[in-house]
Amino acid sequence: MKKLINAIRRGWATVTGHGDREAGMATAEYAVGTVAVISFGGVLFKLISDPVFRDLLWKLVQWLFNLIMGLIGGGA
Repeated sequence: MKKLINAIRRGWATVTGHGDREAGMATAEYAVGTVAVISFGGVLFKLISDPVFRDLLWKLVQWLFNLIMGLIGGGA
């Protein structure tokens, strides 16, 4: 009988929000994830807005395009 009463109390504590010490963890995890995504976006924006990085990225795209075209026989 004692086990049944404890099980009912645990269930009621979950419904009322009492007794579950990790109930707010999901909110904290979402907050940390949001900050991480915004920070990563800021770093990407800073990199892409840098002319040196854009030039390096463009050269990489051209090199990959030429490599692929050479492999499939499209190069002259």
